[in-house]
Amino acid sequence: MSSSSDPARARILDAATTLFAQYGFQRTGMGDIARAAGLSRQSLYVRFRNKGEVFEALAAALKDGALAAATAAWNDQVTLEENLAATVLAKDLPLYRLLKASPHGAELLAVDAGLTAAYALELDRGFAALLAARLKTLQKAGEIDLGDLGGSAAFARTFAMAAVGLKHEAPDEAAYLEAVHRLCRIAARAVSSSPARSDRRRPARGR
Repeated sequence: MSSSSDPARARILDAATTLFAQYGFQRTGMGDIARAAGLSRQSLYVRFRNKGEVFEALAAALKDGALAAATAAWNDQVTLEENLAATVLAKDLPLYRLLKASPHGAELLAVDAGLTAAYALELDRGFAALLAARLKTLQKAGEIDLGDLGGSAAFARTFAMAAVGLKHEAPDEAAYLEAVHRLCRIAARAVSSSPARSDRRRPARGR
């Protein structure tokens, strides 16, 4: 059952996000989650047998939310550079901030390394597919030139992997944002079909 069709489930995941960030996974109990969500323990256990299941549901929700945010961030009326930056930050910045602000970020990533890696891979593949589709459209319209860069899918995968690496290399948010914008500038210029195209706003479509 999705969180949108079960408000109590959504409250549980919101509460778990806050508690895991504040106290870590190990120090957070099911009773803590129930109280923070404003539910009885029975209501919580009807939906989740243990906090491991809560964590798994939370990871899935974060993955789905990140991909949805990236999809919504694309705007056909702005430059490719702006769109690349907007989609990367919509996907990654909220979780980056959450983990950086929490003293338990490393613990949370290690709760279930296999699960975390699997969802991260799903997100990266979904993001690469999103970018590939957008780039293919731009290529067909003659707005970018992928030339010998391997096509839209290959370029999107390479870009997505590079963007992921920035999260782990940047020491703070300012450095992360700077690195994202630098990467997007380089990528947009690499596929530009003319020297100025990557910096030029797309013409508004006819009404």
